[in-house]
Amino acid sequence: MIKNELEVGKKYKDLKVMCEVLDFKYFDSTCSRKALLKVIESRYKLEKQGRGYIVLERYDKLKKIKNNNDGRINNGKGISNTKYDTLMDSLIVDWLYRFDEVEIDISFNEIFTQDKENKNDNIPIFSIDYKDLLNNGYEEFAKELSIRKDLVNMYREKMYLIVSKCFETSLERLHKQNILNCKKNIMVKYYVEDSEIANEHLIAEIKQAEKEVYEKMEITSFQRVNPNINKKFKRGVCKKLARYKISSYWNVYSIKILDEDKLMEIENINEIRIELVNRFVNSIRDSLYNKKYDKIYDDVALGKKRENERYNPFLDYTKEMTKLSNIIFIDYDKSDIDVEDEEWDKQVEREEKEKKKKEIEVKKKKRIKRTI
Repeated sequence: MIKNELEVGKKYKDLKVMCEVLDFKYFDSTCSRKALLKVIESRYKLEKQGRGYIVLERYDKLKKIKNNNDGRINNGKGISNTKYDTLMDSLIVDWLYRFDEVEIDISFNEIFTQDKENKNDNIPIFSIDYKDLLNNGYEEFAKELSIRKDLVNMYREKMYLIVSKCFETSLERLHKQNILNCKKNIMVKYYVEDSEIANEHLIAEIKQAEKEVYEKMEITSFQRVNPNINKKFKRGVCKKLARYKISSYWNVYSIKILDEDKLMEIENINEIRIELVNRFVNSIRDSLYNKKYDKIYDDVALGKKRENERYNPFLDYTKEMTKLSNIIFIDYDKSDIDVEDEEWDKQVEREEKEKKKKEIEVKKKKRIKRTI
């Protein structure tokens, strides 16, 4: 067998073994495995047998790797260009087509979350239960669902980061196509007047007031996920800006349509939305599966030195993640989850943990022998 090549006619135990032969870096997540398999299949014709693969043929020329939806070719520098293709682009184009105005100031939650009547004329991604998570806080939300608090909080954090990043990337792409302009702004609400976008001078004063209130309350931005702390924080900021008579403020996207002719109604928009929801859920799940922390073990024999082990606290909480996804996301199709892949993820992770644990125990025994 040629070095760094798979042997034609040979059966390999699993994808991880093939990656070791090819000197590919293997990642224990569903999306990464699928992407790695695409890369390998660009060079070899494979036949799947159980967990293993038989190499039937080695191609003389590499096959071009394409994304599923937009036809772009992998440039060789990464496994894939984007997990979400241009699905969000389609949702935005369809959404703005239904607007009568060409300029919109709107918050993240207004865009993606249902209202009390389970309606959303924008881009319905989150259910009304997501508002409960925001209004009541993750601790109360976790208590009601009987799910561990840190899982709910981390799920919420990953969910916001993934969806907002996808949305902002699409806005940037549409801007390059001269369809729209978008800028992040702050909307302020006054006691005696309507709301309006803060000017640059007021934004600077708000930022300075926030910095002072953070120091006074001795908190970080992370602690503002607690609704009570956040309300107290914003009251403190508004108090420092009393001369403006501001009662509240929040972040918004200021979107201006540049070319209405490029907007359109898309017939299969609901199918596109559901597909994007499923991709969001898979990304959140994979991100949580790959989340690792340092676990410290005391070396009893030496007293001073310690051994570190990386571990994942959410590995065995697939059902809880699925429960959160079903509650928070609209029309989430849980059948999209590859259960076999999830169990495989957990099995691989357990094997790695056991392997590392044994290595630590061996090191401890060797140190104990040297001290005797």
